[in-house]
Amino acid sequence: MDKKTLLEGLIDRYLLAHKKSEIHFQKTCHHQIGGGSHNLRLFAPFPFYDKRCSGSTVTDIDGNTYVDFWQGHFANILGHNPSVVLLALKESFEKGQGLVTGFPGLLQASLAELILSRMFADKIRFTTSGTLATMYAIMLAKAYTQRDIVFKVGGGWHGAQPYVLKGISVYDKGLSTIESAGLPAGIDTSIIMTRFNDVDDLKNKFSEFGNRAACLIVEPFIGAGGFIFGKPEYIKRIRQFCDQYGVVLIFDEVVSGFRFHAGPLQTLYGIIPDLTVLGKAIGGGMPLSAVAGKNEIMALCGFDAKVHQRVKFEGGTFSGHPASMQAGLTFLRYLIKNEREIYPRIGRLGKRVREQIEAIFKSHGFHVKCTGDGSPVADNSSIIGVHFLHSNVEQITSPEESWNPEVSDFELREKIFKLSMLEQGFNIFHGYGTIAFAHSDEEIEASLEAVGRIAAEWKKYI
Repeated sequence: MDKKTLLEGLIDRYLLAHKKSEIHFQKTCHHQIGGGSHNLRLFAPFPFYDKRCSGSTVTDIDGNTYVDFWQGHFANILGHNPSVVLLALKESFEKGQGLVTGFPGLLQASLAELILSRMFADKIRFTTSGTLATMYAIMLAKAYTQRDIVFKVGGGWHGAQPYVLKGISVYDKGLSTIESAGLPAGIDTSIIMTRFNDVDDLKNKFSEFGNRAACLIVEPFIGAGGFIFGKPEYIKRIRQFCDQYGVVLIFDEVVSGFRFHAGPLQTLYGIIPDLTVLGKAIGGGMPLSAVAGKNEIMALCGFDAKVHQRVKFEGGTFSGHPASMQAGLTFLRYLIKNEREIYPRIGRLGKRVREQIEAIFKSHGFHVKCTGDGSPVADNSSIIGVHFLHSNVEQITSPEESWNPEVSDFELREKIFKLSMLEQGFNIFHGYGTIAFAHSDEEIEASLEAVGRIAAEWKKYI
């Protein structure tokens, strides 16, 4: 396939349609690295800059409007700026509540109680980002077990913090490479990689390192690694091995919490982790994350913990931020109240998109496999990953398949398909992204028609 010519044409047309964004990009590059502060939001030749985000759409400073399937890093289950949350925030600000105060406030207790009622955990503590929450969870596990090794799944993304910056997306005969400079000396040997959905590899790693391991951190639904659900037997065996070797099991549910139903994914698996990390949806569009778990582990960040086990999970100036508490509480209450309406609909649309995209590309001679299908765990999966494969693969079950360049074409997915869909009026992520409740059936059908036009156009370059 002549990808070079195809990409050059897409870039030329993108430049013509985004003159103001290009000027803004050049200006901001004088002050910011790459034109922004989050690499996932930056793409070549430059990102478009949003002016208005509402419901299913985003409009940029050039006046281009896109149906958006990125939806705030998947946090916006209802769509951009839902009125139910905006109204609650407006009322709070008018009453003199909303900006940071430095006081505990009344809403933390209500949100804590609500979240804990939907999951398997005794206590919860809030912070501001998934990165901080996974770091604190691992610190708690290390303090509780007095051990050093962290088991981590290849392809798992748990934020930019020292204990987990290994085996994310750099493929070299597997996913096991340290992926950041500036880390503590020896960190490589304290992070032990294991393969997602591979029970045999899990067994071998526990046999060799289990007695020295503090924790295993895993996304039951792996996000950046390819939008793949853990097989029920695999998740069950993780729990069994952790119990056998005295290892703290940490579920990273930053993506999966409240995404597939009005609660974390653990309740659908019926597996009780020792600690859970939550983020994204629980903030209702505001910066909020949390660590929740067993009382005896969570207590190690309290005043009564023994000095040698006390964890400095102190929070931060904006932990428990009043506006985040208000937005999160309003948002989760709405999801819970309307669970039977929201999740079946976005799940139905997600299934249709996955099936249709595979069928469309197949009819034009391309090998494409969609991920995000939650059956038999989560029927209502609204997440869609699209993988352009070099040969036909029946199912993608691990991030190694997603990131192996001999299996999956990263450039076609992340660069060419991204720009192709933007040209058609759709902003996508990892091949498609997620469906929000704000998306209409007509918008979903229009996106599939766009995929059909793109597949037909690409066929000319084969």
